[in-house]
Parts: sequence; C-alpha cells; structure tokens
Amino acid sequence: MQEIAVEAVEWVDTMSLGEVAANFARAQLLVTLFDGDPDKWIAFIEKRGTAEERERDLPYAQEIKRRLDDDPKHVERLRRHLRALSRLL
Repeated sequence: MQEIAVEAVEWVDTMSLGEVAANFARAQLLVTLFDGDPDKWIAFIEKRGTAEERERDLPYAQEIKRRLDDDPKHVERLRRHLRALSRLL
C-alpha cells in the first residue's frame, strides 16, 4: 500500500466574495442598462455618478473598455456567461 503525503497550510483568504458579487452586479448593469457599451456607462458616471460610483464602478467600466479594445467579443461572452449563471441561481 502506498502512502500519500499531504501538506497542510493555514487558510489564507485570497478573494473577497463581496467583490465577486459586486462585479457580478456591475456586469449585469453593463449589459442590461447600458447595452454592453462601457462608454455609455462611463459618460453616465462622469456626468451623474456619485462619489462611490466614481471610485468603484468607473474603474470596472474603464477596464471593460480596455478589454474590448483587445477583444471585441468580450461583452458578447460576458452576456452569455451572465445568462448561464442567471439560469443556475
């Protein structure tokens, strides 16, 4: 019989579930309210956004815009993933 070695290490939380939930909500906002167009969302935040939206949502929208520059189908995939996840919830 062969023994299996297992190394135990102390748990380190590497991801905030609150941030995951917030990004899920941001993705939903992007595709439902702004039709997947980060420029519309950025303009809205810059014109009417709260300080919290500028701090938290604006960087997300700007990152989506950067990703679209590199990958024009990024929002299409995001929509597909959101639909699939919504069916599971």
